[in-house]
Amino acid sequence: MYLDAVRFTAAMAVFFGHISGGRFTGGLFWQMGPYGPEAVDVFFVLSGFVIAFVYDTRENTPMGYAVSRFARIYSVAIPALIVTFVLDGIGRATRPGLYTEAWHYVWHGRASQIVHALTFTNQIWFNNLPPGSDFPFWSLGFEVWYYAIFALAVFTIKPWRIPVVLLMLVFVGPKVAAMFPIWLMGFGAYHLCKRVVIPVPVAASLCLGAIAVWVGYEVHAWRAGRPIGPNWIGRPPIIQDYIIGTLFTVHLIGFRFVSHIPGPVLRFFAGPIRWIAGATLTLYLFHLPLSQFLAAETPWPSSAWQTRLLIYGGVPILVFVIAEFTERRKNIWRYGFEALFQRVASSVVT
Repeated sequence: MYLDAVRFTAAMAVFFGHISGGRFTGGLFWQMGPYGPEAVDVFFVLSGFVIAFVYDTRENTPMGYAVSRFARIYSVAIPALIVTFVLDGIGRATRPGLYTEAWHYVWHGRASQIVHALTFTNQIWFNNLPPGSDFPFWSLGFEVWYYAIFALAVFTIKPWRIPVVLLMLVFVGPKVAAMFPIWLMGFGAYHLCKRVVIPVPVAASLCLGAIAVWVGYEVHAWRAGRPIGPNWIGRPPIIQDYIIGTLFTVHLIGFRFVSHIPGPVLRFFAGPIRWIAGATLTLYLFHLPLSQFLAAETPWPSSAWQTRLLIYGGVPILVFVIAEFTERRKNIWRYGFEALFQRVASSVVT
C-alpha cells in the first residue's frame, strides 16, 4: 500500500511540475517544476523493486513475464498515443501558438514518432523523439529496456547471459545504460529486505535520515543550483538522478522494517490508495496532452482562475475516467498477448 501511495504521489509531482508552466496555468505553483525529474527517479527505483517482487513470486517464466509487461505498458501506451495525436491535431488547429518548437514540440514526422514510441526506441543512443505533446513518454524508452535486460539476464542460459546483456546495453546506448543502476537499486533493495532483518531503531534512522538528507539537498539545490552531468551521456541530470535514487532506496529499505508503525493507517485507507494507484500510469502518460489541449481550447488566459481550475481539476478527473478503459482493463490486454504469444510459440515449434 505504501508503494502504491508513493507511486501515485510521484505521478502527481510530475503532473504539477508540468502544468505549473506559464502556458498552462500562468506559472501557478512554478516551484514544483524541478521535482518532476526527481519523481521519475523514484519511479525507476520502484520499478526495479516491483519487478524483483513479481519475478520472485509469480512472473518467473518467459511467457508469464512477457505477457504481464506487455499488458502493463501497452494497455496505456497505445491509447495514450492515439489520444495524444488526435488532441494535438485539434488543439493545434485552434491555437497553433501553443504548439511550437519553443518548448521542443515537433508536429512533422509523426509517423516516425509513433514507430519509435511503439518500439520504445525513442531514447536509444542520441534519440530524443517525444510523440507529439506527450513528453513524459521518454521514460518508457528507458524502463521498457530495463525490463528486457532483466529478462535476458534471468531467462537466457548461463553461457550467454553476460554477452547478451552487454550487447543490449550497447544497443540502448550510454544514456539509457547510465540510468540502469538506479533501476537496479530497487531490485537490490527488494532482495536485501528479503534476506536481512534491520533493527527498528536503525531502520527508522535510515527511513527518516534519507528524508532529512533529501530535504537538505533540495535546500542546497535551490540556493546553488542542481548538478549537471557530462554531456556525452546525454542525460544532464544524471548526478541528481543518482542522488535521489540512492536516497529513496535507503528510505525504502528503512521503511520496510518500520512499516508496522503506520500499518494500521495504511490498511484503513487501503481501498482508496489502491484505487488511485490504479490510474498512475494513465495519469503519467495522459496528463500533458490533456493539459495542452485544454489550454488551447479554453477561452480564458492561462493565469485566469477558470483556466487553472479547468486544468488542475479537470485533468485528474479525465484521467480517472480514462483509466477505467486503460490500465484497469489490462487483463483484457493480458489475454490478448497471451493468445498471441502462444500462437507464435506453437508456429515456431511446428
